[in-house]
Amino acid sequence: MENELNGKNPNQKTRYRIVLWILLILGLLVLAYLAPTLTKPEYYSSDDFFPYWAAGKILLSRQNPYDPQLKENLQIKLTGHGSDRYPIAIMLNPPWAVTLVMPFGLVNYPTSRLIWLVFSIGCIVFSAQLNWRLYHGPPRQRWIPWVVVLLFAPAISVLEVGQISALILLGVTLFLYFTISSKNDWAAGASLALVAIKPQVIYLFLLAILVWVIHQRRWKILLSAVLSALVLSLIAMLFNPRIIQNYLIMVQTGYLTELATPTLGAYLRFFWLGTDKFWLQFVAPAIAILWFAYYWYKHHHTWSWLNEVPILLLVSTVSAPYTYTYDQIILIPAIIQAVVWLVLDWKRWSTLIFALLFLIVNILDLVLHMRLSDFWFVWMAPALFIWYLLIRRMYANSSAGAQKPVPG
Repeated sequence: MENELNGKNPNQKTRYRIVLWILLILGLLVLAYLAPTLTKPEYYSSDDFFPYWAAGKILLSRQNPYDPQLKENLQIKLTGHGSDRYPIAIMLNPPWAVTLVMPFGLVNYPTSRLIWLVFSIGCIVFSAQLNWRLYHGPPRQRWIPWVVVLLFAPAISVLEVGQISALILLGVTLFLYFTISSKNDWAAGASLALVAIKPQVIYLFLLAILVWVIHQRRWKILLSAVLSALVLSLIAMLFNPRIIQNYLIMVQTGYLTELATPTLGAYLRFFWLGTDKFWLQFVAPAIAILWFAYYWYKHHHTWSWLNEVPILLLVSTVSAPYTYTYDQIILIPAIIQAVVWLVLDWKRWSTLIFALLFLIVNILDLVLHMRLSDFWFVWMAPALFIWYLLIRRMYANSSAGAQKPVPG
Protein backbone atom coordinates (compact mmCIF):
# COMPACT_ATOMS: atom_id res chain seq x y z
CA MET A 1 0.00 0.00 0.00
CA GLU A 2 2.59 2.51 1.10
CA ASN A 3 4.88 1.63 -1.80
CA GLU A 4 2.18 2.66 -4.23
CA LEU A 5 1.80 6.00 -2.53
CA ASN A 6 5.47 6.64 -1.81
CA GLY A 7 6.91 5.46 -5.09
CA LYS A 8 5.02 6.57 -8.11
CA ASN A 9 2.80 9.49 -7.21
CA PRO A 10 3.84 11.81 -4.36
CA ASN A 11 1.02 14.22 -5.27
CA GLN A 12 -1.46 11.40 -4.69
CA LYS A 13 0.04 10.83 -1.26
CA THR A 14 -0.27 14.52 -0.43
CA ARG A 15 -3.91 14.63 -1.53
CA TYR A 16 -4.62 11.50 0.48
CA ARG A 17 -3.18 13.06 3.63
CA ILE A 18 -5.13 16.27 3.06
CA VAL A 19 -8.37 14.32 2.73
CA LEU A 20 -7.61 12.36 5.91
CA TRP A 21 -6.91 15.55 7.84
CA ILE A 22 -10.14 17.10 6.58
CA LEU A 23 -12.09 14.01 7.62
CA LEU A 24 -10.36 13.98 11.01
CA ILE A 25 -11.18 17.63 11.61
CA LEU A 26 -14.79 17.06 10.57
CA GLY A 27 -14.97 14.10 12.95
CA LEU A 28 -13.59 16.19 15.82
CA LEU A 29 -16.10 18.95 15.07
CA VAL A 30 -18.95 16.44 15.18
CA LEU A 31 -17.56 15.06 18.43
CA ALA A 32 -17.30 18.55 19.91
CA TYR A 33 -20.89 19.25 18.84
CA LEU A 34 -22.33 16.02 20.24
CA ALA A 35 -20.35 15.77 23.46
CA PRO A 36 -21.98 18.63 25.46
CA THR A 37 -25.48 17.50 24.45
CA LEU A 38 -24.98 13.82 25.19
CA THR A 39 -23.77 14.50 28.74
CA LYS A 40 -26.62 16.77 29.83
CA PRO A 41 -28.90 15.23 32.52
CA GLU A 42 -32.05 15.99 30.49
CA TYR A 43 -30.68 13.77 27.72
CA TYR A 44 -30.26 10.69 29.93
CA SER A 45 -33.84 9.44 29.64
CA SER A 46 -33.75 9.32 25.82
CA ASP A 47 -30.19 8.04 25.44
CA ASP A 48 -29.79 4.33 24.65
CA PHE A 49 -26.41 4.21 26.34
CA PHE A 50 -27.91 5.07 29.73
CA PRO A 51 -29.49 1.58 30.13
CA TYR A 52 -26.10 0.02 29.27
CA TRP A 53 -24.28 2.22 31.77
CA ALA A 54 -26.96 1.61 34.38
CA ALA A 55 -26.81 -2.18 33.83
CA GLY A 56 -23.05 -2.14 34.31
CA LYS A 57 -23.30 -0.02 37.44
CA ILE A 58 -26.13 -2.13 38.88
CA LEU A 59 -24.17 -5.34 38.22
CA LEU A 60 -21.12 -3.84 39.95
CA SER A 61 -23.36 -3.36 42.99
CA ARG A 62 -24.22 -7.09 42.75
CA GLN A 63 -27.86 -6.53 41.80
CA ASN A 64 -30.08 -7.45 38.86
CA PRO A 65 -29.09 -5.41 35.76
CA TYR A 66 -32.38 -6.37 34.05
CA ASP A 67 -34.58 -4.86 36.77
CA PRO A 68 -36.35 -1.81 35.29
CA GLN A 69 -37.09 -0.36 38.71
CA LEU A 70 -33.41 -0.38 39.73
CA LYS A 71 -32.56 1.39 36.49
CA GLU A 72 -35.37 3.89 37.08
CA ASN A 73 -34.22 4.58 40.64
CA LEU A 74 -30.71 5.26 39.41
CA GLN A 75 -32.00 7.66 36.78
CA ILE A 76 -34.17 9.52 39.29
CA LYS A 77 -31.20 9.81 41.61
CA LEU A 78 -29.07 11.40 38.88
CA THR A 79 -31.63 13.56 37.09
CA GLY A 80 -34.51 14.05 39.51
CA HIS A 81 -37.05 12.53 37.12
CA GLY A 82 -37.92 9.14 35.72
CA SER A 83 -37.96 7.73 32.21
CA ASP A 84 -40.14 9.24 29.50
CA ARG A 85 -40.45 5.85 27.78
CA TYR A 86 -42.91 3.03 28.13
CA PRO A 87 -41.94 0.39 28.81
CA ILE A 88 -38.94 1.60 30.80
CA ALA A 89 -35.81 1.23 28.69
CA ILE A 90 -33.48 -1.44 30.08
CA MET A 91 -30.59 -3.44 28.69
CA LEU A 92 -32.06 -6.36 26.73
CA ASN A 93 -28.81 -8.06 25.72
CA PRO A 94 -27.61 -11.42 27.11
CA PRO A 95 -25.38 -11.68 30.21
CA TRP A 96 -22.07 -11.78 28.33
CA ALA A 97 -22.93 -8.36 26.86
CA VAL A 98 -23.43 -6.94 30.36
CA THR A 99 -19.84 -7.89 31.17
CA LEU A 100 -18.67 -5.88 28.15
CA VAL A 101 -20.41 -2.70 29.33
CA MET A 102 -19.70 -3.22 33.03
CA PRO A 103 -16.37 -1.30 32.99
CA PHE A 104 -18.23 1.79 31.79
CA GLY A 105 -20.18 1.76 35.05
CA LEU A 106 -16.99 2.42 36.98
CA VAL A 107 -17.03 6.13 36.11
CA ASN A 108 -19.73 8.79 36.18
CA TYR A 109 -22.19 8.94 33.31
CA PRO A 110 -20.91 12.04 31.44
CA THR A 111 -17.35 10.67 31.37
CA SER A 112 -18.54 7.20 30.45
CA ARG A 113 -20.72 8.56 27.64
CA LEU A 114 -17.80 10.40 26.06
CA ILE A 115 -15.57 7.34 26.30
CA TRP A 116 -18.34 5.23 24.73
CA LEU A 117 -18.73 7.75 21.90
CA VAL A 118 -15.02 7.72 21.07
CA PHE A 119 -14.92 3.93 21.41
CA SER A 120 -17.90 3.53 19.05
CA ILE A 121 -16.32 5.84 16.48
CA GLY A 122 -13.17 3.74 16.66
CA CYS A 123 -15.12 0.50 16.14
CA ILE A 124 -16.97 1.88 13.12
CA VAL A 125 -13.98 3.49 11.41
CA PHE A 126 -11.75 0.48 12.05
CA SER A 127 -14.40 -1.89 10.70
CA ALA A 128 -14.96 0.25 7.60
CA GLN A 129 -11.23 0.40 6.87
CA LEU A 130 -10.71 -3.33 7.42
CA ASN A 131 -13.68 -4.17 5.20
CA TRP A 132 -12.23 -1.91 2.51
CA ARG A 133 -9.07 -3.98 2.67
CA LEU A 134 -10.92 -7.32 2.75
CA TYR A 135 -13.00 -6.39 -0.29
CA HIS A 136 -9.88 -5.27 -2.18
CA GLY A 137 -10.66 -1.58 -2.22
CA PRO A 138 -7.93 0.45 -4.01
CA PRO A 139 -5.29 1.45 -1.43
CA ARG A 140 -5.13 4.95 -2.86
CA GLN A 141 -8.79 5.48 -2.06
CA ARG A 142 -8.59 4.46 1.60
CA TRP A 143 -10.36 7.71 2.50
CA ILE A 144 -13.57 6.54 0.83
CA PRO A 145 -14.68 4.29 3.75
CA TRP A 146 -14.46 7.35 6.01
CA VAL A 147 -16.81 9.24 3.71
CA VAL A 148 -19.18 6.26 3.52
CA VAL A 149 -19.34 6.11 7.33
CA LEU A 150 -19.96 9.86 7.60
CA LEU A 151 -22.84 9.57 5.11
CA PHE A 152 -24.38 6.34 6.41
CA ALA A 153 -27.43 7.26 8.50
CA PRO A 154 -27.36 4.16 10.77
CA ALA A 155 -23.75 4.97 11.70
CA ILE A 156 -24.76 8.50 12.67
CA SER A 157 -27.73 7.15 14.64
CA VAL A 158 -25.54 4.67 16.53
CA LEU A 159 -23.27 7.49 17.68
CA GLU A 160 -26.13 9.84 18.48
CA VAL A 161 -28.14 7.46 20.66
CA GLY A 162 -25.17 5.48 22.05
CA GLN A 163 -26.23 2.09 20.75
CA ILE A 164 -24.17 -1.09 21.22
CA SER A 165 -24.61 -2.15 17.58
CA ALA A 166 -21.12 -0.93 16.63
CA LEU A 167 -19.75 -3.90 18.57
CA ILE A 168 -21.75 -6.28 16.37
CA LEU A 169 -20.23 -4.68 13.27
CA LEU A 170 -16.79 -5.09 14.84
CA GLY A 171 -17.51 -8.76 15.57
CA VAL A 172 -18.62 -9.46 11.98
CA THR A 173 -15.55 -7.69 10.60
CA LEU A 174 -13.14 -9.53 12.89
CA PHE A 175 -14.78 -12.85 12.01
CA LEU A 176 -14.20 -12.14 8.31
CA TYR A 177 -10.62 -11.10 8.93
CA PHE A 178 -9.65 -14.03 11.15
CA THR A 179 -11.45 -16.54 8.93
CA ILE A 180 -10.13 -15.28 5.60
CA SER A 181 -6.84 -13.44 6.14
CA SER A 182 -5.17 -14.86 9.24
CA LYS A 183 -6.85 -18.30 9.30
CA ASN A 184 -7.16 -18.11 13.09
CA ASP A 185 -10.20 -20.16 14.09
CA TRP A 186 -9.85 -19.45 17.80
CA ALA A 187 -9.89 -15.69 17.25
CA ALA A 188 -12.70 -16.00 14.69
CA GLY A 189 -14.81 -17.88 17.22
CA ALA A 190 -14.07 -15.37 19.98
CA SER A 191 -15.31 -12.53 17.75
CA LEU A 192 -18.72 -14.22 17.62
CA ALA A 193 -19.30 -13.26 21.27
CA LEU A 194 -19.61 -9.71 19.94
CA VAL A 195 -21.82 -10.78 17.04
CA ALA A 196 -24.22 -12.56 19.42
CA ILE A 197 -24.86 -9.42 21.48
CA LYS A 198 -28.05 -9.04 19.43
CA PRO A 199 -28.68 -12.48 17.91
CA GLN A 200 -32.14 -11.53 16.63
CA VAL A 201 -30.61 -8.86 14.36
CA ILE A 202 -28.03 -11.10 12.75
CA TYR A 203 -29.59 -14.53 13.12
CA LEU A 204 -29.03 -15.73 9.51
CA PHE A 205 -25.33 -14.93 9.76
CA LEU A 206 -25.09 -16.98 12.97
CA LEU A 207 -27.09 -19.82 11.41
CA ALA A 208 -24.81 -19.82 8.37
CA ILE A 209 -21.75 -20.00 10.60
CA LEU A 210 -23.19 -22.97 12.49
CA VAL A 211 -24.03 -24.87 9.29
CA TRP A 212 -20.68 -23.97 7.71
CA VAL A 213 -18.70 -25.05 10.80
CA ILE A 214 -20.46 -28.42 10.77
CA HIS A 215 -19.92 -28.81 7.02
CA GLN A 216 -16.24 -27.78 7.19
CA ARG A 217 -15.61 -29.42 10.58
CA ARG A 218 -14.10 -26.19 11.88
CA TRP A 219 -14.92 -27.13 15.47
CA LYS A 220 -12.43 -24.66 16.95
CA ILE A 221 -14.62 -21.77 15.85
CA LEU A 222 -17.68 -23.18 17.57
CA LEU A 223 -15.75 -24.12 20.70
CA SER A 224 -14.10 -20.70 20.91
CA ALA A 225 -17.45 -18.92 20.47
CA VAL A 226 -19.09 -20.94 23.25
CA LEU A 227 -16.11 -20.54 25.58
CA SER A 228 -15.91 -16.77 24.97
CA ALA A 229 -19.60 -16.25 25.76
CA LEU A 230 -19.29 -18.59 28.75
CA VAL A 231 -16.24 -16.82 30.22
CA LEU A 232 -17.89 -13.40 29.83
CA SER A 233 -21.07 -14.75 31.44
CA LEU A 234 -19.09 -16.27 34.32
CA ILE A 235 -17.48 -12.88 34.96
CA ALA A 236 -20.97 -11.39 35.25
CA MET A 237 -21.98 -14.25 37.56
CA LEU A 238 -19.15 -13.34 39.93
CA PHE A 239 -21.10 -10.17 40.68
CA ASN A 240 -24.58 -11.67 40.38
CA PRO A 241 -24.81 -15.48 40.45
CA ARG A 242 -28.43 -15.30 39.28
CA ILE A 243 -27.87 -13.11 36.23
CA ILE A 244 -28.79 -15.85 33.73
CA GLN A 245 -32.05 -16.48 35.57
CA ASN A 246 -32.62 -12.71 35.70
CA TYR A 247 -32.16 -12.52 31.95
CA LEU A 248 -34.52 -15.41 31.23
CA ILE A 249 -37.17 -13.93 33.51
CA MET A 250 -36.88 -10.58 31.72
CA VAL A 251 -37.33 -12.27 28.34
CA GLN A 252 -40.43 -14.11 29.57
CA THR A 253 -42.15 -11.08 31.14
CA GLY A 254 -43.55 -9.90 27.80
CA TYR A 255 -41.34 -6.80 27.75
CA LEU A 256 -40.47 -7.31 24.09
CA THR A 257 -44.12 -7.57 23.06
CA GLU A 258 -44.64 -3.93 24.03
CA LEU A 259 -42.02 -2.58 21.65
CA ALA A 260 -43.09 -1.15 18.28
CA THR A 261 -40.14 -1.79 15.97
CA PRO A 262 -39.72 -1.09 12.23
CA THR A 263 -40.12 -4.73 11.23
CA LEU A 264 -42.54 -6.61 9.00
CA GLY A 265 -43.85 -8.60 11.96
CA ALA A 266 -44.54 -5.46 14.00
CA TYR A 267 -46.47 -3.95 11.10
CA LEU A 268 -48.59 -7.10 10.81
CA ARG A 269 -49.36 -6.87 14.53
CA PHE A 270 -49.88 -3.15 15.04
CA PHE A 271 -51.74 -2.39 11.82
CA TRP A 272 -53.69 -5.50 10.83
CA LEU A 273 -53.89 -8.65 12.90
CA GLY A 274 -53.57 -7.49 16.51
CA THR A 275 -50.75 -6.65 18.94
CA ASP A 276 -51.54 -9.73 21.03
CA LYS A 277 -50.31 -12.03 18.24
CA PHE A 278 -46.59 -11.81 19.02
CA TRP A 279 -45.89 -14.90 16.92
CA LEU A 280 -46.33 -12.70 13.84
CA GLN A 281 -42.89 -11.24 14.60
CA PHE A 282 -41.42 -14.58 13.55
CA VAL A 283 -43.22 -15.05 10.22
CA ALA A 284 -40.56 -13.17 8.22
CA PRO A 285 -37.64 -14.94 9.96
CA ALA A 286 -39.26 -18.34 9.28
CA ILE A 287 -39.51 -17.52 5.58
CA ALA A 288 -35.93 -16.23 5.59
CA ILE A 289 -34.67 -19.45 7.19
CA LEU A 290 -36.40 -21.46 4.46
CA TRP A 291 -34.72 -19.21 1.90
CA PHE A 292 -31.37 -19.81 3.56
CA ALA A 293 -31.85 -23.60 3.41
CA TYR A 294 -32.27 -23.32 -0.37
CA TYR A 295 -29.44 -20.78 -0.68
CA TRP A 296 -27.03 -22.99 1.28
CA TYR A 297 -27.97 -26.06 -0.78
CA LYS A 298 -27.26 -24.12 -3.97
CA HIS A 299 -24.02 -22.37 -2.93
CA HIS A 300 -22.35 -24.40 -0.17
CA HIS A 301 -19.88 -26.06 -2.53
CA THR A 302 -18.50 -22.68 -3.60
CA TRP A 303 -19.11 -20.82 -0.34
CA SER A 304 -17.10 -17.61 0.05
CA TRP A 305 -17.69 -15.57 3.18
CA LEU A 306 -16.76 -12.33 1.44
CA ASN A 307 -19.45 -12.86 -1.19
CA GLU A 308 -22.11 -14.35 1.07
CA VAL A 309 -21.89 -12.18 4.20
CA PRO A 310 -23.47 -9.08 2.56
CA ILE A 311 -26.50 -11.09 1.41
CA LEU A 312 -26.87 -12.76 4.82
CA LEU A 313 -26.68 -9.43 6.65
CA LEU A 314 -29.18 -7.77 4.33
CA VAL A 315 -31.73 -10.58 4.51
CA SER A 316 -31.32 -10.67 8.30
CA THR A 317 -32.04 -6.96 8.69
CA VAL A 318 -35.01 -7.06 6.31
CA SER A 319 -36.60 -10.05 8.06
CA ALA A 320 -35.46 -9.60 11.68
CA PRO A 321 -38.13 -10.22 14.34
CA TYR A 322 -36.96 -7.30 16.43
CA THR A 323 -34.60 -4.53 15.31
CA TYR A 324 -34.21 -0.78 14.83
CA THR A 325 -32.65 1.26 12.02
CA TYR A 326 -29.44 1.92 13.95
CA ASP A 327 -28.83 -1.85 13.92
CA GLN A 328 -28.32 -1.53 10.18
CA ILE A 329 -24.78 -0.42 11.00
CA ILE A 330 -24.01 -4.14 10.53
CA LEU A 331 -24.56 -3.59 6.79
CA ILE A 332 -21.22 -1.77 6.47
CA PRO A 333 -19.58 -4.86 4.84
CA ALA A 334 -22.32 -4.91 2.18
CA ILE A 335 -22.08 -1.15 1.64
CA ILE A 336 -18.28 -1.30 1.37
CA GLN A 337 -18.40 -4.18 -1.13
CA ALA A 338 -20.87 -2.26 -3.29
CA VAL A 339 -18.79 0.93 -3.08
CA VAL A 340 -15.67 -0.98 -4.10
CA TRP A 341 -17.48 -2.22 -7.20
CA LEU A 342 -18.52 1.34 -8.00
CA VAL A 343 -15.03 2.75 -7.48
CA LEU A 344 -13.46 0.10 -9.70
CA ASP A 345 -15.80 1.11 -12.53
CA TRP A 346 -16.37 4.76 -11.67
CA LYS A 347 -16.59 6.03 -15.26
CA ARG A 348 -20.12 4.70 -15.76
CA TRP A 349 -23.08 7.06 -15.43
CA SER A 350 -24.74 4.38 -13.31
CA THR A 351 -21.99 4.83 -10.70
CA LEU A 352 -23.04 8.45 -10.18
CA ILE A 353 -26.70 7.42 -10.06
CA PHE A 354 -26.04 4.77 -7.41
CA ALA A 355 -23.95 7.22 -5.37
CA LEU A 356 -26.78 9.77 -5.50
CA LEU A 357 -29.34 7.12 -4.52
CA PHE A 358 -27.24 6.16 -1.50
CA LEU A 359 -26.99 9.81 -0.51
CA ILE A 360 -30.74 10.40 -0.97
CA VAL A 361 -31.78 7.35 1.07
CA ASN A 362 -29.53 8.35 3.98
CA ILE A 363 -30.48 12.03 3.94
CA LEU A 364 -34.14 11.03 3.82
CA ASP A 365 -33.60 8.77 6.83
CA LEU A 366 -31.92 11.53 8.84
CA VAL A 367 -34.43 14.23 7.93
CA LEU A 368 -37.52 12.11 8.55
CA HIS A 369 -36.14 10.95 11.90
CA MET A 370 -36.42 14.55 13.09
CA ARG A 371 -40.22 14.22 12.98
CA LEU A 372 -41.04 10.52 12.98
CA SER A 373 -40.29 7.68 15.39
CA ASP A 374 -38.20 4.75 14.25
CA PHE A 375 -41.35 2.64 13.84
CA TRP A 376 -42.04 4.32 10.49
CA PHE A 377 -38.73 3.32 8.89
CA VAL A 378 -39.49 -0.25 7.85
CA TRP A 379 -38.59 0.83 4.30
CA MET A 380 -34.92 1.58 5.10
CA ALA A 381 -33.53 -1.98 5.08
CA PRO A 382 -35.37 -3.02 1.88
CA ALA A 383 -34.18 0.18 0.17
CA LEU A 384 -30.55 -0.62 0.98
CA PHE A 385 -31.11 -4.25 -0.03
CA ILE A 386 -32.46 -3.26 -3.47
CA TRP A 387 -29.63 -0.73 -3.91
CA TYR A 388 -27.06 -3.42 -3.15
CA LEU A 389 -28.68 -6.07 -5.37
CA LEU A 390 -28.81 -3.72 -8.35
CA ILE A 391 -25.11 -2.93 -8.00
CA ARG A 392 -24.25 -6.59 -7.48
CA ARG A 393 -26.16 -7.55 -10.59
CA MET A 394 -24.63 -4.83 -12.75
CA TYR A 395 -21.03 -5.04 -11.57
CA ALA A 396 -20.32 -8.43 -9.99
CA ASN A 397 -19.96 -10.19 -13.35
CA SER A 398 -18.23 -7.35 -15.20
CA SER A 399 -14.48 -7.14 -15.61
CA ALA A 400 -14.32 -4.28 -13.12
CA GLY A 401 -16.85 -5.56 -10.59
CA ALA A 402 -16.05 -9.27 -10.56
CA GLN A 403 -13.54 -9.39 -7.72
CA LYS A 404 -11.63 -12.55 -6.94
CA PRO A 405 -11.86 -12.66 -3.17
CA VAL A 406 -9.97 -15.16 -1.16
CA PRO A 407 -12.34 -18.10 -0.55
CA GLY A 408 -13.96 -17.94 2.85
